[in-house]
Amino acid sequence: MTPNMILIFPVRIYGCLSSALLVLVIFSTLINVTYEQEASAAVDGHIVIGGIFPIHRYYNSQTYKCRSLDWNHVMNAQGMIFAIQEINRNLSLLPNIILGYDIRDGCNNNDQIVRQTLDILLNLRNQQSCYDDDNNLCYDSLSSQITTTSSTDTVTIAQTVSDKVVGMIGMNRGKGSSDIQVILKSFNIPQIACAATSSQFSDKNIFGTYFRTIPPDFRFIPIALSIVNYFNWKLISLITYSADLANPIHQRAYNSFSANGICLDVNSRLEHHSNFTTTAINIKASVARVVVILSDGNSLFQLLKEFKRQNVTGKTLITSGQWNVSISNFNRELVGGMIGISLKQLPNDKLLKYLKLTSACQTLKPFIVQEMNHHGIKTENLTSTEFQSLCDQQMNKKTNPEFLYRDSFETAYIIDGVYALAHAIHMTLNCNDSYCQKKNINHPSFRNQMIQNLFRASFLATTSKLFEFDQFGDPKSTKYFLVMSKPTGNKNEYIQEIVGSWKATRSPILVINDSLVGFGPYANITDLPNQCSLPCQPGSYYQLLLTSVTCCWNCIPCPSNTVSNQTGSSKCDSCPLGSSPNLNQTECVAIAPYKSNFKSAQNIVMLTYLVIAVAITLFVWIVLIMHRQTPVVKASNFILSQMVVISILMCLSSAIFFAAPTTDFICLASFGLFCTSISFLLSVIMVKTIRIYRIFKTDFNPSFAAKIYLSRRGPAVLAVFFTLVEVIICIVANHLDPVIVSKLIISQHLVYLQCTTVSSTRAGLYVALAYFFLQSIISTYLAFKTRKLPDNFGEAKYICFTTFIALLALMSLVPAYLGTAGPFQASIASFGIITVGLAVLCCMFGPRLYVILMQPQLNTRENIMMDVAAYSFNAAGTTQTSTGSKRFHTGGALKNVASFLSNASEGPVANQKGLMNAYYS
Repeated sequence: MTPNMILIFPVRIYGCLSSALLVLVIFSTLINVTYEQEASAAVDGHIVIGGIFPIHRYYNSQTYKCRSLDWNHVMNAQGMIFAIQEINRNLSLLPNIILGYDIRDGCNNNDQIVRQTLDILLNLRNQQSCYDDDNNLCYDSLSSQITTTSSTDTVTIAQTVSDKVVGMIGMNRGKGSSDIQVILKSFNIPQIACAATSSQFSDKNIFGTYFRTIPPDFRFIPIALSIVNYFNWKLISLITYSADLANPIHQRAYNSFSANGICLDVNSRLEHHSNFTTTAINIKASVARVVVILSDGNSLFQLLKEFKRQNVTGKTLITSGQWNVSISNFNRELVGGMIGISLKQLPNDKLLKYLKLTSACQTLKPFIVQEMNHHGIKTENLTSTEFQSLCDQQMNKKTNPEFLYRDSFETAYIIDGVYALAHAIHMTLNCNDSYCQKKNINHPSFRNQMIQNLFRASFLATTSKLFEFDQFGDPKSTKYFLVMSKPTGNKNEYIQEIVGSWKATRSPILVINDSLVGFGPYANITDLPNQCSLPCQPGSYYQLLLTSVTCCWNCIPCPSNTVSNQTGSSKCDSCPLGSSPNLNQTECVAIAPYKSNFKSAQNIVMLTYLVIAVAITLFVWIVLIMHRQTPVVKASNFILSQMVVISILMCLSSAIFFAAPTTDFICLASFGLFCTSISFLLSVIMVKTIRIYRIFKTDFNPSFAAKIYLSRRGPAVLAVFFTLVEVIICIVANHLDPVIVSKLIISQHLVYLQCTTVSSTRAGLYVALAYFFLQSIISTYLAFKTRKLPDNFGEAKYICFTTFIALLALMSLVPAYLGTAGPFQASIASFGIITVGLAVLCCMFGPRLYVILMQPQLNTRENIMMDVAAYSFNAAGTTQTSTGSKRFHTGGALKNVASFLSNASEGPVANQKGLMNAYYS
């Protein structure tokens, strides 16, 4: 079997990898393998912590060589060595345990990462270990035991998974970190990541032994949202970058910003091999001044390079990626106002001293030698001093050591990862201040207990005052810093200055020093444009300029008869009927209802008409009073005639109330007076009709009822009684369903006040109307039956005509009144009532006035008696004819009516004579 068949195993098939690794381990214990060993930095100990760092940026799969040294990760590897040496010097933490390390180069390549992980676990290296007489590890010096071989050296070692390896520290991201976890999970070995931030690593069902000292990337979202809200930015662009894992951070960020009312213009999700140019062009053309970039440091650097190439300026960037020194090389118009959400912690004094005194050229010599050999620099015959000098020269060419030491903030998370493993080991070995039970290292449950103790570990850390893992293996509480790049005073030299911080467990969670914040060309925060368009004020609405951007709009005044009463309204609402917008179109104001007054043209005409009607009525009344002793007046019952005149005057007076301004009192008065006066008028006419009908009935037989109708005051009492019934109905109706004033909205700009009832049925009003309609129908029926009275006796004939007119007038007046509103309703009611009163007055009293004033010779008792007698003879002749023998010609004129009446002593004629004598006496 060749080395490649073992080392480059297809570990990407996650579902089968665990089983495959177990088969690999079992199979590898049975054979010997030879392979070309890679560079590594290792020191043995009772317990070994593995470390895989991308010390080189690139890996050549053809030559199996790494190239392009990354000095930042060289410093990170030094940070791991520093932490282990500090723990070994600590007498209270793992007091009799020596920690070793085995650091490998993953070369930023997934296959190489898997190979190096397996190499550490299978112990495929030549370790140089020494022990004292008590079988304790020799540790006289903390210098590294360097293991390196030439390209031709080979070793043959039995392949077994080392029990010493209790944990793995890594700075790998995405796929590489996932591959390590699949391997370590198979052997129940904890992995502590210091760079992988994908939220998927928090799933303990998949990544059961995965821990990390750096928080997941989705925690950057509320921080960016807090910054955006702090500066009241309402329009932003969002760019996220996710590596090879399916990372939901973009959707989470989009949902979070949208839920908080933040509008997104450019919404771009970048992945591996994405086209950064398209995104940069879109950002340049965007109207959004603020761009939120959630990515790692490398992708941020590549994106900024593309921004510079496309000349993207005038933008304020909020980034989550780790900044490096190269950021300062960009145009200040691009990065001058950039805010970085940084997890970088200032290294402590011990670490800075260690980095300056302990050269990476010695602790990590194999990797540096490998890099020099790649560039053709021979190092085999160099002394330590010569090698150190050459190494320093190479470092100075690639980077500024001062910047490198100062910006090595990531090492803080590596140090905390090493200390987390150390505290978990301390608890698992039941250590006290002076002793640990070493025998527990080889116990089968050691690794299980160690993983459980990692969840319980709590210690004073570099990145926080108290470091603990939560149930997902993520740090419980992390303090974030807001940094900006500020010039130092030297040309083209910038430092990262902390301008604020964010921590979820404090209040307020976001603290920003406004005096330190500057956004490129904007010296003052208040000068920074915070949104595309200002909110539309009340009285206007917004219209989007672009369909893809919901925060850029034009403010358009509300159209006629519409209002908006809120800032930033998307539409204007129409005013309801009966209201109109105010001057600013911010609210609807109720329209003042139309109020009638007596100065209007229609009311002036009505009043003129009313005065004429009242004058005529009073004239008739005066004539009747002056001629009350004449037969014509007496024949129609003077009391009833006066009551008719009074009822007409009441009807005329009610017209004034209908035309008056509408109030509760006017509504009540017009309702009561109208119903009462009409009922009173119809009651008098009905009683008068019944009285005449009783007088001229052929088979008249005096009875008690007849005597009431034929008495002088009986008919008046009956008329008053029938009117009281209407009064009672009105009182009860108003009590049960009161008459009130309500607004009647006719159109958008026209509102009337109308009289109505509390209930919508208006039952009381209809009962009152029905009562006098019933009176009118009865009067008309009785008048129709008396229509054949004597021609010269016009009372009955004109009463019939009067009832017909009254009935028809009421049948048209009442529906017309109820079906209209406003001044038209008042006009119909007023003119209708006046006309009804005049019609009754003319029909009832017109013929009498003609006789009294124009034909006084007919105003005699004999003339009226002759008409009655003629009617009686005709009635009698008709009666006898109906019995079989016609004795009188019904149409013949009687030449001696007076003689007939004086000699008549029996039969219907005698009866009529007696009654008429009594009535006209």
